[in-house]
Amino acid sequence: MYQLTNINGTTFIFSPFKGLETASLGVFIKIGSRFEHKRLRGISHFLEHMVFKGSKDYSYREIKREIEGRGGALNGFTSQETTAYYAHFLKKNLPDTLDILLDMVFYPRLAQNDIAKERNVILEEIKMYNDLPSSRAGSILDKLIWPDNSLGEEIIGDVSTVSRINRVDLSSFRSGYYRPSNLVISCSGDYNHEKVLSLLKEKIKKIPQGVNLKYTAPRSLYGTHVKIENKKIEQTHLCLGFRSVSYLSPKKFVAELISVILGANMSSRLFEEVREKRALCYEISTDVRKYKDSGAFVVHAGLNKDKIKIALLSILKELEKIKETRVSDKELMRAKDYILGQIVMGLERPQGRMFYLAENYLSLGKIYSLEEIKEEIKKVTAEEIRKLSGEIFKFNNLCVSCVGDVDSKSEKIIADVVGLFK
Repeated sequence: MYQLTNINGTTFIFSPFKGLETASLGVFIKIGSRFEHKRLRGISHFLEHMVFKGSKDYSYREIKREIEGRGGALNGFTSQETTAYYAHFLKKNLPDTLDILLDMVFYPRLAQNDIAKERNVILEEIKMYNDLPSSRAGSILDKLIWPDNSLGEEIIGDVSTVSRINRVDLSSFRSGYYRPSNLVISCSGDYNHEKVLSLLKEKIKKIPQGVNLKYTAPRSLYGTHVKIENKKIEQTHLCLGFRSVSYLSPKKFVAELISVILGANMSSRLFEEVREKRALCYEISTDVRKYKDSGAFVVHAGLNKDKIKIALLSILKELEKIKETRVSDKELMRAKDYILGQIVMGLERPQGRMFYLAENYLSLGKIYSLEEIKEEIKKVTAEEIRKLSGEIFKFNNLCVSCVGDVDSKSEKIIADVVGLFK
């Protein structure tokens, strides 16, 4: 399915995908917001923006024209532990696409006037996310789940930190972390492995290791933490969060199955109970966030402010239920099929396969084959679901955020409802 090669310290992962006219390539850097100095919050994301503004051999117009202008798609993202740049393109355009991505990563221009302009773009992006109530509720929840830790901070940074980041900061950050030994390159397409390898060897030079990654592990979370924020909007957004397992935990697949059972799709328990049966919301979902040394289990719902109490009661009752009663064999099998279905559908596209390979290697240092994943998921039992649910859903260690046209009375309502389950 794939081949691993070391090129001057860079890990190259290649997966052939025969019979397709399109291919995908991604450059992943082991750096994200949790490794930033607090004075420079948002610098990983700021640098990601700047990489697209032009490189040694390509202007920003040429970068877009030579990939998207030829029918491809180019994008990037910054997370807590990774920054990535990736493209999906016609397979004949591999040499140009590879050259552009590596030139962007290793030789961004970081022109002073571009930095000034892009700073304004990012400040507008911060305003945009703050104006999105679902995003705002999630940001508040992160601060509650990981207080005084970089995992709880905004990936994008805040107005004060973004305003002070300068060219020296960006250049130093890039030279310290954007090094071959900190890179994983993933490619999937109808190519000969040696062809791609020869192209990469021309571009990746041996450079010494840069700055070591430093981060603080989050301290334990205790108590009930509730925070509300008033916004004059029609819908109220409610988020519940618990500490959960890391991606290194042997229980990670168990946590994923719990999320599927509770809120990953329209057949899930929370969707059935809160939306279909009680008509309390349009959207309700769960999410499992996993990091190297921590994780979170999150429930999100958008609803009328007058329905906060009954919705929260309904959600907590469902969490109590999965802690106390084993799921049926049929429900567990459906959840297993859902996870496997999502993975397989992703692997049947070059972009999905490219991401799967890189993300597995970055987080685990190895890549699970589909058969290994099937085996890991197959062996999860209903008792393991019940047991881990009890470990995660501790109502005396619960965080709740609420954004909407609400006041202090809503905070008391939330605290009183949570108190019923302690």
